[in-house]
Amino acid sequence: MIISKENYLKEPIGRRLDKIGKLFLGNLQKNLTHLDIERSFYPLILIETGDGLTQQDLARKLGCDKVQVVRIIDYLSSNGYVKRVQNKTDKRKYELVITEKASLIMPEVHQSFTQTTSLALEGLSENQIEEFYSILTTIENNLIKK
Repeated sequence: MIISKENYLKEPIGRRLDKIGKLFLGNLQKNLTHLDIERSFYPLILIETGDGLTQQDLARKLGCDKVQVVRIIDYLSSNGYVKRVQNKTDKRKYELVITEKASLIMPEVHQSFTQTTSLALEGLSENQIEEFYSILTTIENNLIKK
């Protein structure tokens, strides 16, 4: 399929990716409605796997500003999923750790991400999926350069 300039100007790539992101998040939320959180599932995964991750580290990984991360952590903390622990060697730093409550739901969160990703990629071959991720990386790198 050839996409003309007229077609991609009607819906810029950023808008299309944003729409897909919202659909993806909507599917995740549908699968996890019984949990007492509505969002921030991916930050939980990053915190779970990020040994000694700070709020600043999380902001970099998510590509968002520190204020947004404070809101995310406050939200997850108020629901009992994350806590801030003072770094033993640098008292100015606080590391993010998941709580026992979060540990109990993480297998389900991972499973929901897997199911939603499988749904999104349904009908694509392995080669198409690899090419898709390669294209996304190229687009991301192109935009980072600017």
